This record gives sequence, C-alpha cells and structure tokens, in this order.
Amino acid sequence: MDVFVVERFLVGWSAGEIDEMIERCAQSEPAFARCGVHHVESIVIPGDETCLSVFTGPDAGTVLAANVDLDLPAGRVLAAVAHREPQT
Repeated sequence: MDVFVVERFLVGWSAGEIDEMIERCAQSEPAFARCGVHHVESIVIPGDETCLSVFTGPDAGTVLAANVDLDLPAGRVLAAVAHREPQT
C-alpha cells in the first residue's frame, strides 16, 4: 500500500465542525476498507485552516474517490513517504 495525504481546506470551519469531520473519518473506516483505503491519521493546522489526512491505498484516485463518496472534504491528494523514528 502506498501513502497519500488528502489536503482539506477548512476555511471558516469551527473547532466543533472540524472535530466532527475527523470523527467521521474514524467512523468511516469500514467504508474506506471496502475501497482498499485506510485512514491513518489527520493533522489539523488551525492557523492555516487546513487539515492533512494521511491514508494508505492503491492510488491517489481511489483515495480521493473514497473521500468524495463519503462526503468528506478533499482538495488535493498527494503521494507521500512516511518516515518513522526507529523504536528502541
């Protein structure tokens, strides 16, 4: 599975609306899984009114389609590389 970042522009959204959208991502995991997509995590950047949601999936088009089908806001979908600190 490849890693993708969905860029979500949340201009004018309240903190509560953002929390609800993030919760919907988590609750939508079964639907994402049916599309071959997995929501890993979301990072909100309040000062930029942006959310970056990390997904794994077969390709950017499938990740975008899964988000659109679930009525989740989605701007660009970018291929990404995940780097994790080694665990000791």
